[in-house]
Amino acid sequence: MPIWELTPVDPLDPNWEASSHLGRVIVRALNEDAARDQAETAFGVKTRFPPGAGFKAPPWKRPALVRAEIIRDERYEEKGPTEILFPVL
Repeated sequence: MPIWELTPVDPLDPNWEASSHLGRVIVRALNEDAARDQAETAFGVKTRFPPGAGFKAPPWKRPALVRAEIIRDERYEEKGPTEILFPVL
């Protein structure tokens, strides 16, 4: 299974308030969508905002906020279930 590196592009964007983690994430997943879903499940948090002020969108699923690319790194085993490999949860 591919190893994905998800890297925040703009950690100062206010939508990052909807995440408990602001750094890079390494995920073993079948495809990019599954990798982003895994990161969102692990790090997504509900946010509060004043009525009429809009809302925060989950950053891990937004390509404008998170770059996703397949990497090869001997530290991470390609065999196994979909899971976050870094940071260790």
